[in-house]
Amino acid sequence: MPCVYENIFPVSEGRTSDDVRALFREQILLDEDASFVGEPHIAFTLARDSDDYNWDVQYSLIKQQDFTQSISIGKGTVLYSEDNLAFENRPVRLTVVKVNGGQSGKISIGEGCVMQGTAIVSYSEVEIGNKVLFGPKVTIMDSSGHPVTGRWTHDEAARTRVAKVTIKDNAWIGMGATILKGVTIGENAVVGANSVVYQDVPDNCIAMGNPATIVKQLDAVS
Repeated sequence: MPCVYENIFPVSEGRTSDDVRALFREQILLDEDASFVGEPHIAFTLARDSDDYNWDVQYSLIKQQDFTQSISIGKGTVLYSEDNLAFENRPVRLTVVKVNGGQSGKISIGEGCVMQGTAIVSYSEVEIGNKVLFGPKVTIMDSSGHPVTGRWTHDEAARTRVAKVTIKDNAWIGMGATILKGVTIGENAVVGANSVVYQDVPDNCIAMGNPATIVKQLDAVS
């Protein structure tokens, strides 16, 4: 049977960043100098396995306190969600997922980052360093989202594979790139537009393509 998904949406009904700081201060650590341009789409999600979907879907088990300190956004970071850029944009999307009775995922974004329509889904952990720049419509996932085989079973959520994603300081992720589970993007690394990254990118390297491969070594930045 399919999983039951429940959601809490911190940014809804026109809430401002000040509202989010007040209402979700235990769940979202939002530096006072971080800012929203437009309204990001932030969600806390409980994915629970079910052997009787029609019965289980009638009941809500999600709790706000289960997502304590699950999102942190550092000083000077901007989440840009408006579609008035030179290139097509969309709302920034940050989704933290808790599976069954486990721990919730975590998203940590450092200082001075710029996110333009970036979509992040974390079942485990996505860690972004300082001064990381994202072109429009980048997608980051620390999970496959579902098992490759044996879908629609009563343990589908439990069998979903996860692995931490790390993006280190000063990286630049090009427009439309997709970064998959278990990947580390090194310091000063560049990921080309529309690349699909499933292996690590070392420090001071440019990677591009689908699948992404290293195409150039940059001079180290002191």
